[in-house]
Amino acid sequence: MTDTKRTILAGLLIGLLTLCIPFYLQLIGIMPEEGETSLGAAQEETFSQAEDELADFYSAPDKNKEKTIRLDSKTQAAGSLSFSVVSNQYNAQISNAGGGSIQKFVLVGGEDDNYKYVGGYDDQGEYSDSINLDLVAPVENSCNPCLVYEDSLINTDFKVISPKIYSGQVFNLYDNDSLVVVSEGFFQNKKILKETIFYANSYNITHKFNTYDQFSKPFYVVWGSGIRTTEKNLFEEITYSQAFVGQSKEIDNITLSPSSETDIVEARSFSGKTDWVAIRNKYFINSLISDFSIGATLSARSFELNSENYIPIYSAGLKFNAPVISVSQFFGPLDVDIIASSGTYLDRIMNFGWLPIQPFSRSVLWLLKKLNLLGLNYGVILILFAFMIRVVTGPLTKKSFESTQKMQTIQPKIKKIQEKYKNDSQRLNREMINLYKDSGVNPLGGCLPMLVQMPLLFSLFIVFRSTIEFRGAPFFGWISNLSQPDTIFYLPFHIPIYGDQVAFLPFVLGISMFMTQRLSMATMDKSQKPMMYIMSAFFFLLFNSFPSGLNLYYTVYNFLNYFQQKSIKAK
Repeated sequence: MTDTKRTILAGLLIGLLTLCIPFYLQLIGIMPEEGETSLGAAQEETFSQAEDELADFYSAPDKNKEKTIRLDSKTQAAGSLSFSVVSNQYNAQISNAGGGSIQKFVLVGGEDDNYKYVGGYDDQGEYSDSINLDLVAPVENSCNPCLVYEDSLINTDFKVISPKIYSGQVFNLYDNDSLVVVSEGFFQNKKILKETIFYANSYNITHKFNTYDQFSKPFYVVWGSGIRTTEKNLFEEITYSQAFVGQSKEIDNITLSPSSETDIVEARSFSGKTDWVAIRNKYFINSLISDFSIGATLSARSFELNSENYIPIYSAGLKFNAPVISVSQFFGPLDVDIIASSGTYLDRIMNFGWLPIQPFSRSVLWLLKKLNLLGLNYGVILILFAFMIRVVTGPLTKKSFESTQKMQTIQPKIKKIQEKYKNDSQRLNREMINLYKDSGVNPLGGCLPMLVQMPLLFSLFIVFRSTIEFRGAPFFGWISNLSQPDTIFYLPFHIPIYGDQVAFLPFVLGISMFMTQRLSMATMDKSQKPMMYIMSAFFFLLFNSFPSGLNLYYTVYNFLNYFQQKSIKAK
C-alpha cells in the first residue's frame, strides 16, 4: 500500500472515530441525551458569548441615534418557543413571552425531603396525592413575570439573543452553575432588553429589564397568575392564602375567599420605597424583591378550580421609574431557613402567631428541625415533643389539678354561703374570702398555672398545624401524611363540623379527653358535667379535619396528662 493510500485511509479512520465520539460519551453518561444541555465547563463558551452580548446592557443609549427602533420582518417573526431549566431546587418550563415567562415551576427535593413537594391539583382541578407539585396556576394567557406599562401587559414573544435556544431544549444546572438568558422585544416600536438568570442551588431567579429611557411613565413588574392551590383541604388552604407588600418592615396585605366567579379585590396601590411583594398559600411563597422599587400594586380575582370550588388568584407587582429595572424573585417553600437566603424579612408573613407567642413558635420550630437532622421520623419527633412538653408543664398541671380538686371539695360550703347571703353582696364576699383562707384554697390556683403554659401550647398548635416540615411526611401504616387527616374511609354524606372523612386518631384523642375529664369531674357538680361532655364531643368533631401530626401529638399528650392526674388522685 502506497503512502498516499495509507494517508487517505488514516484520515477516513480518524473522521469515523470523530463521528463516533459523541455516541460513546452518551453511552457512558458523560454527554446528555438529545434535547438536553448540561451546563458545566462545556458551557463556558456559551456564557462568554452571553457576556459579550450583555456588554452594553446597562450602558446609556447613544443620544445621537434615534430612540425609536422600527420592527423589521425578522424580529416580528421571532415566534414562540419554550425551554426547560432543571436545577437542584426545581424543574421550570420557560417561554419567551415577555422575555421569559415561567409556565411551570415544579419543586424537587433531595432523597430525604422530596415528599414535601408531592401531591396537589392538576390543570383540570383534580387533587392527587402522587402528582409532582407545580406552583404556577393554570391561568390562560399568563405572563410571569412581565412588564406592564399604562395598563398594557407586554407579553409579546421576545427574540432570544443568548444563548442559542431551540424549542424544547433542556438546560441542566449542577453545583454552582447559572444560566443567563438574554432576549429582546419591542413595545410601541421601542426596544426592550430582558436578562433572566437561573441558579442551580437557589430558589432565587433574577429578572433585569432595560428600557433605555425611552418611556416617560413608570413600569410595573407584575406576577399575574398567583400561586397554585396545593392542599386538599381547600377551606384551610384559602384561609392561609394572601398577597402581601413590605415597605420599610411594615407589612400590608389583601385576602379573598371567593364564592362565585365575579368576586374580586380591586387593585390597591402603594406608594413609596417598596422592599417586596409576595403571594403565599399554606406552605409556599412567590415573591418579587427589589431595592429600587418606588411602589407596588396588589389585587385578587376568583378562579374556578373545578365545578364545585372557587379559589383566589392574586396579582402582585413592583413599580419602577428607572430605565434599568432589577427584580429578584424568590419562588419556593415557606421554610424559615430557606427564606433567609432571600436576604429579606419575608419570614414575617409565616404563621408564628401573635407577637408574644412568636418566640415560643420559632423555638419549637428550631428544635423540631434539629431533631429531624438526627434522622428521626417526624411522627417519632411529635411523640418525643409530647413527652418533653409534659416534663415542662407537668408541675404546673399538677398544681392546677390539685387546686381544682380543692375547689370542688368546698363547693357545697360555697353554695350554702351564696344561698345564705344572696341579698348581702358585701357579707357574701367576706364570707367567701374567709372560707378560702380557712380551706387553704386559692380560687385562681387552677387558672394561673394554665395561663402560664398557654403561650407554649398555642405555639405548638400553630407550628404543628402549619409548618411545611410535616407536608407529605409519613409515619407508619395508614398515617402516610402528617399534614393531612389520617382518613381510613369516607362517608357518603357530609356532617357539619365533622366533614365526610372518618379519621382514626380523633377517636383515640376523643377517648383520651373523655377519660381525663371524667377523672377531673369526679367531685364536680352534676349540673356542670353535661357541658363538659359536650365540649369533648365538639373537640372530637373539630379535630377530625385537623392534620394527623397535630392529632398524634395531642393524643399522646392527653394520655400522659390522664396518667399524671390519676397518679395525683391516688395519693
